[in-house]
Formats: sequence, C-alpha cells, structure tokens
Amino acid sequence: MDKLLLLVFGPLVVAAALLVIATGIRRALARFRSRPTPDQLKAAYESYLRRLLNPQPDAVERELGKLLPERLLQLYQDKSAVQSAGFQLEKPGKKRWWPERWPVYCFEPLDTEALNELPYEEELGPGFCFATTGHGCWYWIAASDQRAKDSPVVFLDYDGGGSHGETVADSLDEFLNCPRLAMK
Repeated sequence: MDKLLLLVFGPLVVAAALLVIATGIRRALARFRSRPTPDQLKAAYESYLRRLLNPQPDAVERELGKLLPERLLQLYQDKSAVQSAGFQLEKPGKKRWWPERWPVYCFEPLDTEALNELPYEEELGPGFCFATTGHGCWYWIAASDQRAKDSPVVFLDYDGGGSHGETVADSLDEFLNCPRLAMK
C-alpha cells in the first residue's frame, strides 16, 4: 500500500514542486526584464523636470474649477525651491521625546497630468497634491472660489500610517519654513 501511494502521489508532488520553481524563475526574469534602462530613466527624469519647471496653473485651475492659493503659485515660480528634494520638515513647537517629522521626497509638477494622476479626496473637495513622500503619501492644499493668500497643508496617507487627513501646517508658508533635515 505504501508503494502504491508513493507511485501515485510521488510524481504529483514532484510536478507541483517543479511548477513552483518554474513560476519563481519566470517572475524573477520578468522583474529583471521590466527594469527601465538608463536611457529610459534619464528621459523620464528630463520629462519630470521639464514639467516641474514649466508650471501650468491656469490649466490646473480650469480643470479644478477653483483657484489655487497665491502662496502655492509663488512656490512654483521659485525654480530652486521646487527642485529641492529628499528632506524632512521638523515641526516646531512643544518639545517631545520623538520629534514630529514630515518627509518630502519631491515636489509634483503643477500641471493637469499630475492633477489627473494624483489622488483626489472627495471629502476634501478640489485641491492639489503638490509634494510626495515617495511612499504612497502626498501633501495636499485646497483650491477655492476666491484666490486665497494661503491654505492649510493636509497629509494624505495611503501607506496606512494613520495620519490620513491630518493637518500638517496651518499654511503652506508655515510648512515651507519648517526646519529642514536631510533624509536618512
């Protein structure tokens, strides 16, 4: 009886093991082949930089049907400011044993392509995600019927950290003037 079980199920176990190994090798090859080439990476970065340095606030406002805050428009006029990347903002205030830090991987281009690719929060209404952490989270600012001088910055946490919808700063100016630390 033992030999019968071995003869019947032995080949099935071997076939299943070979299938798992073949599937793993196939996935590894697909992952390796789907990596962008250095030329593709360079082209993508150049496209991002061109979009970042040539903001299109009028097109974004038309798409939103609302006006962006004046402080956000000033940010995108400062070419060196929007090109800064890879830093953390440390929120000043009460001393805590663990300081409150907000990572900024990079600023998003101010154009309709970014507007349509970035998250939209129905309960927050029209607005624009102007920066990202690089880990599935963004910094959002509201648009309004009348052009506001500034607006609070809200953190959209799609990474599951529990900070979704938290107001990071009472204004974009306050957010941008927080002390900066290099990312680790």
